[in-house]
Amino acid sequence: ISAIAIALLTLLGATGEALGYDRLLKANTVKHRTHSLFRQGLLLYEWLARMPDRYFEPLIQAFAENLASSAGMAPVFALKAK
Repeated sequence: ISAIAIALLTLLGATGEALGYDRLLKANTVKHRTHSLFRQGLLLYEWLARMPDRYFEPLIQAFAENLASSAGMAPVFALKAK
């Protein structure tokens, strides 16, 4: 379960970074990555409950797309119709 949580948080961090949300998580004078993708995912996860819709909706949409297209994660969460 821990490995799945780490993978999901890392994927959330990568999604947030792709959307440019990493600029909200670091000092504005720094141009390089200051937090790992895992740490960014953790910070974004903590922020989800109070995140404004203008950030929440694109993040969740992109995260769902990344999760579906991730070769390693898609089988873990795939639901089979009976």
